[in-house]
Amino acid sequence: MSKTEPNIPEVYYQPAPQHFDLRWPRWTKIAFVLGLFLIAVYFDLPIANWFFAHPIRFKSDVNLEMIMLMQWGQWTCSVLVIIAVAMLDREGRKKAISIATGCICAVVLCYLLKGLFGRARPWLLHKHIYGLYGPAMGFHSAAYQSFPSAHTSGAFALAAGLAWFYPNGRALFYFLAGDVAVQRVLRHAHYPSDVVAGAFLATVIVRSVLWMGLPGRIMAKFPIAWQKWIFTPNAEHPTQ
Repeated sequence: MSKTEPNIPEVYYQPAPQHFDLRWPRWTKIAFVLGLFLIAVYFDLPIANWFFAHPIRFKSDVNLEMIMLMQWGQWTCSVLVIIAVAMLDREGRKKAISIATGCICAVVLCYLLKGLFGRARPWLLHKHIYGLYGPAMGFHSAAYQSFPSAHTSGAFALAAGLAWFYPNGRALFYFLAGDVAVQRVLRHAHYPSDVVAGAFLATVIVRSVLWMGLPGRIMAKFPIAWQKWIFTPNAEHPTQ
């Protein structure tokens, strides 16, 4: 790309904001998530059976609100949020493409793993079906696509992308994603280990994609006219 284009960087890249994480060594974070996952695996069956024996029922209006919240990070919600970023932020177009790239990478990998593992969903327990059945079932039936949770992956992917560019809102973004994970377990769609794996997978993938500057490398392949439009600030918004 020519350096004579003042509004188009060679490769767009925005690093994570300062103080993005607690100052823990990386290995402690990995160990924590791995420990949480192993605990979740151990309690998968007891928790699933307990919720079947003690179903949690919400009143109609509350149930509708809970269903609405569970759409955080799903296709329609993510598209609308990403469009809002593109429209409302001065540099929203390139941020929107970056968030979308991270979300797509996370969800694609999630669906690939769902098919490869072929884990039976909790609602099949009444038929005494439990465990991993591999690609033969995983790519054939949604009933055998429990691990990892795609709803949770989508929710945490959107949260991770937004938190990268808007760290002041990260508590809200991850709270909404956590609500999705909990509801997927409460509604017998996933085991606890499914949602832990989905959350970890999405967060790592999105942050890795942004850390490596992959969205910028993709934008650099666009036609110059598209790049000029992407990198032209939204003039109606003040400099941030």
